[in-house]
Amino acid sequence: MKTKYYNRLLKFILFLFTLIILSPTFIGFLGVLFPAFGYFPALGGNYFSLNFFNDLFLIPGIKKSLLLSLFIGFFSTLLALFFSQLILLYIFNTKIFYYLKIIISPLVALPHITMAVGLLFLLSPSGFIVRALSPWLTGYDRPPDFYLIPDEFGLSLILGLVLKEIPFFLLTSIAALEQFPANKLFNVGKSLQHSNFSTWCLIIFPNLYNKIRLVIFIVMAFTSSVIDMALVLSPSTPSTLSIRILQFYQSTETNSIFIASNLALVQVIIIIILMLTWKLIEMIIKHNYFFLFSIKFLPRKKYFLEKYFFSLGLFLIFLSILGIINSFFWGIGNNWYFPNVYPETYTLDHIISFFNENKVIILNSLSIALIVSILSIFIIIIWIESCDYLSINKPYLEFLIFIPLFIPQISLLIGLQTFLIKVGFQNYFFSLIFIEILYVIPYCLILLGPALRGINKDFLSIGASLGKTRIQRLFLIKIPLIVSTLLTSFAIGIIISLSLYTPVYFIGAGRITTLTVETLNLATSGLRQDLGVATIFQIIIPIFILLIVAYLNKKFTKWVF
Repeated sequence: MKTKYYNRLLKFILFLFTLIILSPTFIGFLGVLFPAFGYFPALGGNYFSLNFFNDLFLIPGIKKSLLLSLFIGFFSTLLALFFSQLILLYIFNTKIFYYLKIIISPLVALPHITMAVGLLFLLSPSGFIVRALSPWLTGYDRPPDFYLIPDEFGLSLILGLVLKEIPFFLLTSIAALEQFPANKLFNVGKSLQHSNFSTWCLIIFPNLYNKIRLVIFIVMAFTSSVIDMALVLSPSTPSTLSIRILQFYQSTETNSIFIASNLALVQVIIIIILMLTWKLIEMIIKHNYFFLFSIKFLPRKKYFLEKYFFSLGLFLIFLSILGIINSFFWGIGNNWYFPNVYPETYTLDHIISFFNENKVIILNSLSIALIVSILSIFIIIIWIESCDYLSINKPYLEFLIFIPLFIPQISLLIGLQTFLIKVGFQNYFFSLIFIEILYVIPYCLILLGPALRGINKDFLSIGASLGKTRIQRLFLIKIPLIVSTLLTSFAIGIIISLSLYTPVYFIGAGRITTLTVETLNLATSGLRQDLGVATIFQIIIPIFILLIVAYLNKKFTKWVF
């Protein structure tokens, strides 16, 4: 009898969690859909209409905005994936490979806006690269009157996204390589007289791709609709579609919310087009004729272009690190006049002053991130344990958790904010935590899910034979065995929450501000030194969190199974 009620309780919990995840997505979609079709009674839209769809292409520069979003989303994903695999194939089975995760973890931990700011400090007219070449090569004794960044075609935004996503693809690929016998397959390819490049393309990457396919689609959805990096690096006349949506949303004109909602729907369609295009390419590559062509086309000897592409990949990683270092110089430097490569003096006064003025913002950022990460871990553990107890093995249930990552943040959040305004809900802190959980849970699940499910069942059987209940086995056996992954997942949850901009902008509604929002405000204000200081905090906090987790892992992990 108790088991019957226990099963019902767990089913209810699973239903509740599913509702928590799906209801904001559904409400957000309706909140965009109705205004897109002209229905918003509060602004005089009492009837459904197609007028705004009919007028869509009359908006100045909208065609270029659409093409920019498609171009940036596709090529930033493709290039980041290409260079990440090229770096991997060159260092696979070397000593560097085993330390790669430690090397790139700080780059993965940094918010996207930090990478954008680092690139801005490097490529702007008064940036590090122009300073390093002046006046001995360029002849400039003052900043030149031209801009490399942002550019008209969105190339600087693609560069920024590639710099940020290469480490992410490297990290996920390393984790995927551990899930199949990559070493054996690599040796088989080499024994067939294939080069490293052809072995990787024909044997390793097809197996690896199946493991990271979901991650690729998540990255593509993000890069085509990114806001924070686009505000710094994208062209402004016109900008990408996500920025155009934001501009219409901020407009005081009566019809602006209808136009913004309309474009938000178009942004969803763009992501669908990109994914269908990628799927079409997959179908072509999977065809037998393509495979036979690849075997004949790919060189069995070392191809000279491999070396140059690999060097370019390493250069991109170096560029990321150089941008971060340059941000530190702007934060602690004093009296830094052009064309000096380094500041004349250094001081910590600006950092101390910024901290004193923004203590509340930093505390807000950390408290929200901690709460969001703890709740996300709690929900994942209950979800997995409930599914395991009820013997539910349906992949589509977990796919529901990833839905918010495939919908453009701006499209979803405009609808949610419209709904919150409509119902008069004004607890901004609670709303923000609830929405951020939707974006943090998927990443935590990617790490924590396989670890929880991969525990050796023999340990659990021994615990059960000793009379331990399911809850006791969870806390006394499962959690101690996965404590390292649990802590890492917790850290990733904090880092992702700290980096979120769009949820804070829309759901926080100006009442709640975080460090990421403040950094972006400074990036668009032109105050270089304050921006450098804010960027330092955005660099230090995630790295400090990773160091704490590394220490705790060493402290608590006593065995390895």
